[in-house]
Amino acid sequence: MKKPELICYDFDGTLCNTLPDIAASMNVAFKRHGFDEIPEERVRDFIGSGISKLVERSVFYVLSKYSNGPLDPEILKEVGNEMATYYNAHLMDRSHLYNDTIEILKHFSGVHQIIVSNKPEEMVNKMLKHYKIDHYFALVVGGDTIDVCKPDLKVWEYIMTTMNFSEKIDGIMVGDSLPDVQFGKVAKLKTIAVSYGYNDVPVLKTAGADHIIDTLIELKTV
Repeated sequence: MKKPELICYDFDGTLCNTLPDIAASMNVAFKRHGFDEIPEERVRDFIGSGISKLVERSVFYVLSKYSNGPLDPEILKEVGNEMATYYNAHLMDRSHLYNDTIEILKHFSGVHQIIVSNKPEEMVNKMLKHYKIDHYFALVVGGDTIDVCKPDLKVWEYIMTTMNFSEKIDGIMVGDSLPDVQFGKVAKLKTIAVSYGYNDVPVLKTAGADHIIDTLIELKTV
């Protein structure tokens, strides 16, 4: 394909397989509270909207077998804080870049490439530096960079202002989850969803992804 002016990438489930460490950290927090562990495949379904939503969904999943009542906000806060603290110290224990990540970043090195993630910005930056790919990105937007996260339009407005872009930039959004596709639509970017991430393909198709790809290398031709 003709190279765009801008590529926005999600991080978790798109450039990097972070599920093993996220699930392990979630279960460390659960174990401290005497809760059952949550299967990794269930954690997979809850990734994409930031740590607070991940914790809320995971706690509800684990505790729903005992009670149908509302979740105790104090428990959510405690589990969330413990999970985030532990995870921040174990970000790269078992996580790894997908096979084509570095090749595709090199291929598009002449293009504005940025990260638009709902993961805390500090965590994303720490991982980018660890994997030695931080120099490819002109901007990193995390879930706490501003007061909202994707797919909120304010995230796109922040990017436009920070990068000094015009309103008609030729760009694409590459991600694996519903918020990624929704963000691409809100920002009027071409939306490309990866099939190997943490949302199932039917969800991505229903959301209106312009293209579904099985590997990042397909970005060269899609």
